[in-house]
Amino acid sequence: MRQERVEEYLGAIYRLRVDGETPVPLSQLTAYFDFSPVSVHEMVLKLDAEGWVAYHPYRGVTLTESGEEVALALLRRHRLWERFLTDMLELPWDAAHEIAGGLEHVATEQVTERLAAFLGSPQACPHGGPIPPQARSKEELCLRSVPVGAEARVSRIAPETPERLRLAADWLLTPGRDLRVVAQIDDATEVLVAHQSAEAAVPIVVPSEHAQAIWLELM
Repeated sequence: MRQERVEEYLGAIYRLRVDGETPVPLSQLTAYFDFSPVSVHEMVLKLDAEGWVAYHPYRGVTLTESGEEVALALLRRHRLWERFLTDMLELPWDAAHEIAGGLEHVATEQVTERLAAFLGSPQACPHGGPIPPQARSKEELCLRSVPVGAEARVSRIAPETPERLRLAADWLLTPGRDLRVVAQIDDATEVLVAHQSAEAAVPIVVPSEHAQAIWLELM
């Protein structure tokens, strides 16, 4: 197996998982990569045979200790490159995410650590993902789970895709932004988003597929 493909799968499993013990359903990997269920299943079996993951039939897949080590190193490289591309080159965060997807496989550990030092050892990527060894907050809720009437602050977007990042920017749902949930309807969440340049909060309706990937901390 190509190391790049291995890293992509391990990184995806880490991004999609709820915690280290709960298996990630293969259907989620299929949707994440837009691959066929057969190809994802075959790859997971190969990763299991190599000791990178543990496959749990009918439940999904978890990372082994060695698999998690590779995933964390990959995410560290990816998120540091995102910071460089947005902070130093002033690229939009969706473009930075796509470009970092290639750079994450080629940077050596020495380059990665020099990049971290150059950037001042940032704690999170532009869309709020913690840069390892920083860990996720355990107090987060996805937007779809925030009670009606609650006020919250956006902490991160995950799992991130270029389209989702573009939409989040358009909706003003970026890390640090405050909002209040107005309604949870069948297939969407309505929120009022604080905007510094507006006299009043901006009403936004977020489809549930994206509301499940916008994470917040209650205020």
